[in-house]
Amino acid sequence: MLIYGKEIREQLKRKITSISQSMPLVMAIIKVGDDMSSASYVKGIQRFAAEAGINTELVTLAGDSSEQQIIDTIRQLNRDDRITGIMVQTPLPKGCNVSRVINSMDPDKDVEGIHNYNLGRLISGEKGVRPCTPAAVIRILKAHNVPLEGSKVTIVGRSMVVGSPLSVMMTAENATVTLCHSRTRNLAGETLRADIVVAAVGKAEFIKPDMVNENSVLIDVGTNFTEDGKMVGDVSAAAREKVRMASAVPGGVGVITVAELFMNLTWLGTGLQR
Repeated sequence: MLIYGKEIREQLKRKITSISQSMPLVMAIIKVGDDMSSASYVKGIQRFAAEAGINTELVTLAGDSSEQQIIDTIRQLNRDDRITGIMVQTPLPKGCNVSRVINSMDPDKDVEGIHNYNLGRLISGEKGVRPCTPAAVIRILKAHNVPLEGSKVTIVGRSMVVGSPLSVMMTAENATVTLCHSRTRNLAGETLRADIVVAAVGKAEFIKPDMVNENSVLIDVGTNFTEDGKMVGDVSAAAREKVRMASAVPGGVGVITVAELFMNLTWLGTGLQR
């Protein structure tokens, strides 16, 4: 069974729209270069913002911008009192230190929840903004009544944007978590034992049917594009068909991720606790 995120997105949008009517919220988006996946995501953000009555400011930098140029742009936005939240769209140019770029941001404007300060709050269990894609993964599972407490969760991919923070958030839900990566021995053995598999490796159709069991739930956070421009996830169609439940790509976690971004924006703007 394929599961989608549209209904969840609409529920969140109604809440966000209500909050935005009572105060000005402005999200600044820094986009460097013309990566296809990045452009698609930014368009989705702008579309959601327009529907929710929130202003966005797109700052487009050349694909060969230096790390210092990007940091200088962020610092200008840090000082701009009109801006409620800032996001830096990846990928960044070759040679840029993503961590240095992200951590040049004011953590109180970190709408993605990936500044070291905000990740530290996550690890220590304090309330605050949460990384958007991990938040979307947990929300779609809960919305479809997939139990997390006591479940064996295998996450494939350990990035600081998805895999690593998701492992912390899943542990906080009392799941038993295995975080896999490129050095994991017998990856298929880990995914086959899981009740829930989250694919966050960034490789098109990486998860094959022989890597999953029939009773598992597959959550695909991959956004990859084929040569003809078609969007595909990290999970193959055959693997999706084998399991009892799998998220769609497109239309699954991705549409909720955008809504989670704006939930964070409202938190930054109002201090409301999630």
